[in-house]
Parts: sequence; structure tokens; C-alpha cells
Amino acid sequence: MTTARAERAVRAWPLLAVLGAGLFLVAVDATVLHVALPDLVRQLRPGAAAQVWIVAIYPLTAAPLLLPFGTLGDRYGRRRVLVTGYVVFGIASFGCAFAPNVPVLLAFRAVLGAGGAMIMPVTMSLLRELFPEQRRRRTAIAVCSGIAGTGSVFGPILGGVLVETWGWRATFLLNPPVILAAVVLALRWLPRNPPGRRPWDALSAGLAAGGVLGIAFAVGQPGSWVTAIASAAAGCVLIGLFLRRQRRTDPPLLDLTLFRLPGVRAAVGGVLLVMSTLVGLGLLFAQYLQVVLDLSPTAAAARLLLVLGASAVGSVVTPSLLGRFGNARVRTAGFAVTVVALLVPASGQAALTSPVLLGCGLTGLGLGMALALTSSTDTLLSATSADQAGGAAAVEKTGYELGAGFGTTVFGSLAAAVYAGRLAVPAAVPEPVRRLALSGPAQAETAASGLPAQLADELLDAARTACTTGLQVSAGVAAGLFLMATAISGLVSGNDG
Repeated sequence: MTTARAERAVRAWPLLAVLGAGLFLVAVDATVLHVALPDLVRQLRPGAAAQVWIVAIYPLTAAPLLLPFGTLGDRYGRRRVLVTGYVVFGIASFGCAFAPNVPVLLAFRAVLGAGGAMIMPVTMSLLRELFPEQRRRRTAIAVCSGIAGTGSVFGPILGGVLVETWGWRATFLLNPPVILAAVVLALRWLPRNPPGRRPWDALSAGLAAGGVLGIAFAVGQPGSWVTAIASAAAGCVLIGLFLRRQRRTDPPLLDLTLFRLPGVRAAVGGVLLVMSTLVGLGLLFAQYLQVVLDLSPTAAAARLLLVLGASAVGSVVTPSLLGRFGNARVRTAGFAVTVVALLVPASGQAALTSPVLLGCGLTGLGLGMALALTSSTDTLLSATSADQAGGAAAVEKTGYELGAGFGTTVFGSLAAAVYAGRLAVPAAVPEPVRRLALSGPAQAETAASGLPAQLADELLDAARTACTTGLQVSAGVAAGLFLMATAISGLVSGNDG
């Protein structure tokens, strides 16, 4: 090994920590406002529609830009795009923190999403460059996959801790110091890779962005079924035009032969399923721990840290498992472990209220999803050449963002429907209070504040019971999905190495 290569290898692991920190912030910002939103509403007073957009505009901006920015890094240099993304993300964080009104906050949240779309795929594609040896690369992928997955779960709890201490603006002020350090170290340590020889097709990038935007809007924020169907249809048309152009353009922006390789489609499906469940159930767990178990945000964060810790363990063991058993078998095992873990919250209130059983469930959830997510990401990044790694990473991160939006919508809607159907509101509760309580368990606490003590206790007990049932049903549905994924992945495991 030459001196330059040896020095590069030594720097790779500290630089991975820097890249991971940036990736963690990007993942956290997708969900950090879920808990911070009430404090924000009290200060800026946005309407109901604006509240939805404040949360949704970040992933809706990021998802369609992932493929264009990922391939842009392949063409013009990954370090350049990554550092630009860091700068944009840091400036947008300051803008969000000091936004004087809702329109300014929405604008900077959109810019924040654009910065995140530069950071995510380029960070993952850089792993091909920093860790050319497969065993080390698998370890790096495991670390980054665990960081990205648990960041989305940890976001609401971190937001709660920051709001509890300093207010909602602190959720954005956490970013700039970390981003500044990442910029300095990236400029100092990241190698300058020469621009790629492949031209960058702006029209293909626009078609891909428009198509994913339509699908993301339909999945993440369907105002009505008509709007959702129209948005999804428009997105599918644009994706169809994008695919047609890729078949006729030489070289294409995204090489579609990627999806013909063994295991790639299963890997994309694995990312979608893992992120849907991780983000969707993560938000429900955060709500359950604080509303039903009456834990503070800090105490709830301590419980959810079990997911993070288990993912860290998964990051350590997965590379050796991938080398011994292959990606598909490890992914199947990850699905199976997740099924067992989800059966704990799905089994009943006794398991949810037991610290030991719930801890085991959360630990298994983190471990199983680390195995599945890492093996899926490794399949995608290993399927392409180094000069096309940005496109493969962008496909993975697009699945990540769409999965997060899909999970929030589907599991959130399912839990809300079960909650409303099972909430036994006492007969003496006035109709306006009843309607407010039906909106959710947190709203039930607000509704109960103006009632006599005994009636308030009855309403709160009913809300907690309904909230628990919503989490149980959602976990049961997720367990069923992972059971099907385990069966399908097991049948096709012979096609993936």
C-alpha cells in the first residue's frame, strides 16, 4: 500500500464519523418537528393546512431531488456537491430557527430539504470511494444505514427534549455547529475526485424530479383521494417518460440495467418496507411513551435509545454476516427478527407496559431493521460501478424518503382510525370536547383540562386505552407485512449473493 493510500485509509474512519453526523441531522430533521409543532403553533399561529405543510415540505422537497443531485455528484464531483449541500443545509437551518412568520419558515424548510437531498445520496456513494475494499465498505454502510434509520425515530424525541429546554427554534440551531465542523473536515480530508466523463442530462433529471414529486405528494400528503390519485397519475406519467428517455439516451442518467441485477428490486422493496415501519411506528411509539405512559421527552428518549443501541450492534455484526451468508439471506433474517420484535407491542397492553418486554421488542426492532437496511443498501451500492454509485445511492435514498412519508401516512391514519373507533367518551362530556378528544390522545389531554376532575380522569383513561389499541393494531399490521416479506425474500434468496 502506498503512503497516500495508507494515509487515506487512516482518514476514512474519522471522516465516516463526520459524514454520519451530517446524515444523522438530515434524518432527524425529517421528523423533529412532530413533537415541537405544538410549541411552534403557539408562537407563529399557523392554520391547520400550514401546520401540515411545515412538517411535510421537507421530505416533499428532498424526495424528488435525490436522483438529480446524486447523479450530479457522479458528474461534477461528490466532494463539491456534498460541501454545497452542507452549506445550504446550515444556512437553511439558521433561516428556520429565526423565521419571523410561517411563509418564511416554509421557504427555509424547503431549502433545508434541498440541502438534505444533496447530502444523503452523495454521502452513501462516497462510501464506494472511501472504502474500496468490500468488507470495510460493508461496515461503513452498516454504520450509515443505522444512523439514517434511527435518526428518523429519534427525531421526535430529540425535538421534545430541545423544546422542553429551549423551545422549538432550538431544534434547528442544533444543526449549524455540526455542519460547520463537517464542512471544514470534508474540505480538508475528502479527496478531490475528478469530474466524471458521463454527461449530466438535465431533462432526465427534471422528469425524474417531477415524477417522484407527484408520487411523494400523493403518498405523503393526500388532501383527498381525488387529489392523491391525480398526483400519483401525473407522477407515474413523468416517471414513464423518464424511463423511456433512459432507454433511448446514451449514456442514460440512470442505468436501468441496475434493476435487472440479482436482488436489486428486493433491496429497494426492503428499504421502502423498513423505513415505512421505522418512521411510522417510531412516531406512534413516541406518542405512546409520552401520552399513555406519561414519560417526559427525556425518559421517552431513553427508551427509544434501545433502537439506536441495537442498530449499533447490528452495524458491528452485519458485515461479517454478509460475507458469510450473502445479502439476501441476511435481509431475510432481518425481516424475521423484525416480525418477532413487532409481536411484542402487538400482543397486548401487558407487553407494552412491561419495561422488560417493551425493551426487548424495541431492541429486536433496531437489530432486525439494521440487518435488513444494511443488506439492502449494500446490494444497491455493490451492484454499480464506482462512477455510477451516486445514482444507486439516490435510488436507495428515494426509497428511504418515500418509505418515511408512506409510513407516516399509513400507520398514522391506521392508528388514528383505530383510536377514534375505540375511544369510549363518557356520556357527560360536552359535544365540542368530545370532537376535540376524538382528534387524538394529545388533544384529549387538552380537552380534559376544562372538565371536572372525575370526568377528566375517565376521558383520559379512555384516550390512553384507545391509543394503546391503535399502537397494537399498527404493530400487528407491520408484523404481517414483514412476515410476507420474510416469506418472499426467503423464496428468492438464492438469486442474491
